[in-house]
Amino acid sequence: MITTSRFSATDFSYQLAELPDRATYLASAAACLHTAVAGDVVGWNDLDVAVPSAEIWFDPADANISCEATAAVLDDHPLVRSYLAHPDDVGPRRISDCISEREWRSSRVYSELFIPMGARHQLAIVIRKPTPSGGRAWAINRSVHDFNDADLTLANSLQPILAILDRIYSDASPRTEVDRNEARQQVRLTDRQLDMITLVAQGLTAQQIARVRRISVRTVRKHLEHTYEKLNCHDRLLAVQKARDLGLL
Repeated sequence: MITTSRFSATDFSYQLAELPDRATYLASAAACLHTAVAGDVVGWNDLDVAVPSAEIWFDPADANISCEATAAVLDDHPLVRSYLAHPDDVGPRRISDCISEREWRSSRVYSELFIPMGARHQLAIVIRKPTPSGGRAWAINRSVHDFNDADLTLANSLQPILAILDRIYSDASPRTEVDRNEARQQVRLTDRQLDMITLVAQGLTAQQIARVRRISVRTVRKHLEHTYEKLNCHDRLLAVQKARDLGLL
């Protein structure tokens, strides 16, 4: 396991690349965040203040966290309010960046959500730009010591990787994976070429693909060139559409 002192975005990408499904990704990402940022509870959150609703995945699984309780206090959460008030500033931040200790301890969110969870401090890493009503983020919680500036710097370096990986693993399922594999064999795409067109369809650039897959941009472009040839398309958008029509995506 990588120690916090030498943990980097490259290490993070290496450990989380090419996992079999979303469940494995969430568990692996949480384990990496536990190691990197030393949290007591790590959670993935998809929040909608307008409904309100909260979809939450967390580790450890026995943490006292309720989707209903979280949704009930969303509009008062200092991090949620901060991100919605400043939607163009999506950098990682701490609760202590948004509210004083005295205000935080007397807040409804603290008493109804954090005390039952046994947490006092939180660091959020946004992985999808907030809409007017909500957003998606990883939340790292601690019970004793607040996150320091080094933790914040590390979170900033991990944020782009987490955002890309969330898109990669957003819709994977075993059944569709089987269907895609059958379509791949019909078109005679290699596993790597199918991976390339899938990432392109998710909006990743050649540079982003190279970073996530730990290969050079030149290699990515060569893979894409061969993929486009097999799809009989020479345009990125047409190739993606052809791949969808064939059941590759």
